[in-house]
Amino acid sequence: MVFGKSCSQCSVRDAALCGVLADADLAPMAAHGTQRRLARGETLIRAGDPVRLCANIQRGLMKISHTNPAGQEVILGLLWPGDFVGTPFLDGGPAPHDVVALGAVSLCVFAQGTIERTMADHPLMQRQLLSRTLAELGQVRGSLSRLARATALARVAGFIAQTAQRHRADSEDERQIELPLSRGEMADLLGLTIETVSRQMTRLKAAGVIGLPGGRRVLIQDPHALAEAAEDHV
Repeated sequence: MVFGKSCSQCSVRDAALCGVLADADLAPMAAHGTQRRLARGETLIRAGDPVRLCANIQRGLMKISHTNPAGQEVILGLLWPGDFVGTPFLDGGPAPHDVVALGAVSLCVFAQGTIERTMADHPLMQRQLLSRTLAELGQVRGSLSRLARATALARVAGFIAQTAQRHRADSEDERQIELPLSRGEMADLLGLTIETVSRQMTRLKAAGVIGLPGGRRVLIQDPHALAEAAEDHV
């Protein structure tokens, strides 16, 4: 991997975990990285396998999922450009979940040992990982609390709003987004049925909050009303 053609021009450099490092400190780590591309449905990490790699997502989206005892996939969360994948300092223990590409994905991949050595040499990167981990833990706890009280409308509106927020960082068009999940996958993630997801999206459309041009595209017509709908509680 050539540093000059990758890290310095990386579209997620400021958002990625390694973005806290100066160019001179990043170059040795970058020399051991590889660029990897995955097609939709390809697995980066498989549940139960030893985890020996870490990665930064440069483009595309991934899902974190596992298969329940009934053989059904359960989607636990999403990973976006700039997100970090991996569990440094856990000695290659078994992965608890699958990490799978939702579409075409580009990643910068490192051996876990490379990331661990870089963090040992640069405590600022360790603190950044800890800060992100604690922030994600807080978000998960907040999401669990909201889901316990949220109506079906709030769950669907909240997912659309979250997608729009992440989309704004990657696009100049703040109004039109493409949902990363099918309605069936949204239902799985939000604890709803496909029919309920469809009804709530139709309800938001009828209220003029969103438009549905076709496919997975959503036009955000009233961001404030969408935010209010996301706070609808039982």
